[in-house]
Amino acid sequence: MADFNTHVVVAAAASGLATTLLVISGIASPGIVVTCFILGVAGGLLPDIDSPTSVPIRIAFALVSVITGFAIVFTFGHQYSLLELILLWIGSFVLIRGLFGLINRFSVHRGLIHSIPAGVIFGLLTTVFMFYGLKLSAVEAWLCGLFLIMGFLVHLLLDELYSVNLYGKHLRFKRSFGTAFKAGKLNRPYSTVALYLIVIGLLVLSPSPKPLADTVFNGDVYRQIQQRLIPYQMSGL
Repeated sequence: MADFNTHVVVAAAASGLATTLLVISGIASPGIVVTCFILGVAGGLLPDIDSPTSVPIRIAFALVSVITGFAIVFTFGHQYSLLELILLWIGSFVLIRGLFGLINRFSVHRGLIHSIPAGVIFGLLTTVFMFYGLKLSAVEAWLCGLFLIMGFLVHLLLDELYSVNLYGKHLRFKRSFGTAFKAGKLNRPYSTVALYLIVIGLLVLSPSPKPLADTVFNGDVYRQIQQRLIPYQMSGL
């Protein structure tokens, strides 16, 4: 499997490229663009949240807990007193850290957390939280969720690629091949079905994806991106 540094660098590169397209298209504000980048990188670390022995992962998710707490405080800063905001920050921090601890306690590394439906669940949870909790628009909430899913899938794909030995005369597959980029586990049918039921439930709770589809598939967006692919002076040659 790929190491921590590789996951961070590749997730950051993929998020950077995708957020650059957001900037060029003009469909997201600078604040949402930064949020999407952070979520993309965080998604690139999420599949290893069930690895309690990984010190970098523990540090990374401690930082995510802090950043999430501040994001919630900034969102509701105009509604509550200083004491209430401090309690809100502490509560959100403890909640996320507690979730991290529960996952470590009841999961095994490279288990169902390390699967495609789990990534979709994390992304949909992000979408629901951003829409109902932070009151973002449907387009902004879906962008945040999709960026986290993108980072998650990049992590799974990297681990799968690292399970293939490309050195030597013959292509060889390591024992870990097929354990990363998976849709579930045949030896855990009930847990796998439960994941997909959660996905369906979160899709019902999520805002309509139609505003996002209307925005993304708008011809003006593609023309905007096309016009800015190369410098203006060169486009006239």
